[in-house]
Amino acid sequence: MFTLILRIAGVMLLLVVTFFVLGFLLSSIPVNRSFAQTTESKIEIFVTSNGVHTDLIVPVATPYIDWRRKLPLQHFASADSSFTHIGFGWGDRRFYMETPEWSDLKLGVALSSALWPTRTAMHVEYIRSSLLPNDRQRPVLLTEAQYLDLIRFIDSSFQKQEGQYLLIANSGYSGYDNFYEAHGKFYATKNCNSWVNKGLKAAGVKTAWWAHFPYAIMRHLK
Repeated sequence: MFTLILRIAGVMLLLVVTFFVLGFLLSSIPVNRSFAQTTESKIEIFVTSNGVHTDLIVPVATPYIDWRRKLPLQHFASADSSFTHIGFGWGDRRFYMETPEWSDLKLGVALSSALWPTRTAMHVEYIRSSLLPNDRQRPVLLTEAQYLDLIRFIDSSFQKQEGQYLLIANSGYSGYDNFYEAHGKFYATKNCNSWVNKGLKAAGVKTAWWAHFPYAIMRHLK
């Protein structure tokens, strides 16, 4: 029995090491290599990272979309029309709901999100003003066409009923954010960072071929 346990532990360790090695190698392969921010680029977005999770931050209102029409301010108790930006993240629904702080993380929640496909949610947060560029907040300038592609990607991630995003009632961490039902399943090789990476790909931004970890995205945005 002890020998069997050692073999199982060895296989699991090999899988974890392989996962990290592949993550490093595949994140080193860039896509959209020809992307360049030019004088034609008009819309500034941000990609943010807290070291574990990444989000897309975009202007609340542009000539191409006013997100308040899809995400009405009445859903957000503390946000108002002066807020200039809005953040989007995609991830495991239960993890989002039950882990407002890392200190709240439960082993069962972590294991379920890592080991098998789970339901997902979109996290939406209204932000009062533009972000300041730094290592964890990378600005990206998009053209009109690129931003329209990003809009379509974000919009397609939400579940809808009669054209309206499906709000998860009483789900936000504060008066500035909320959660909505999302499309897709969350699992080990498809997480919040791969969602952001996919959005950047859709917008034609230089990013990683595959990105499971934040550094895989942020390294290409320097």
